[in-house]
Amino acid sequence: MPVLTLHYRNFNAAASTDHAKFATQKLRMSSLSVPIQSLTLTGYAVNLKKTATLDGGASYDVPDHLLISFDEITSQQINNLSPPKTHNGTDYLQTHALQIPLSDNLNTIQFGMDLNFVVNKRLDREITISIQKYDANNNIVPMTTSATTAGQVSIEHLILYFTYEYVGNF
Repeated sequence: MPVLTLHYRNFNAAASTDHAKFATQKLRMSSLSVPIQSLTLTGYAVNLKKTATLDGGASYDVPDHLLISFDEITSQQINNLSPPKTHNGTDYLQTHALQIPLSDNLNTIQFGMDLNFVVNKRLDREITISIQKYDANNNIVPMTTSATTAGQVSIEHLILYFTYEYVGNF
C-alpha cells in the first residue's frame, strides 16, 4: 500500500514570539498530485525542543496533546466534542482539528493507529498544515515555536504517516 507523509519542520531560528507565523506551514508533495480514495493515519512522531537551563523555580511546560489541521481533510471529517472553557460554562471552543496525544517528554512516537479518512479526489500537491495547542486559560493558540528559559517548549518536527488507497487516476 502506498505511503504519504506530512512533515512539518520549525523554521523559527531567530526565536521569534510570532508563533502563528511559524506554526502554520505549506507542504509540497514530491508528486504533482495523488488520486486518493481513502487515507489512513497509521502513526505520528513529534519532536519538541527545550532550553538547556531554566529560570529559578520554572519547570518545562509540555502540552499533553496537539491539534493538527490540514487542508481538505480535517475540516470535513473530524468533529470534536469539547468541554466548556470554564466549569459549568457555556463558553465552548469548537475545532475540527486532529487531536494527537503527546508523552510527557520531548519525543512522542505512536504507531499502530488505523484512523481512516474518505477523500475520493486528487490530493493537491501543496497542503497547508497548522499546529495548535490549548494554553493555560483553555484557549486554542498556535503551538509555540521558540523555547524559553521560563519553561516554554517549542515544536521542532511533526511527521504524520498515512497509507492510502486509490483506483485509477480519477
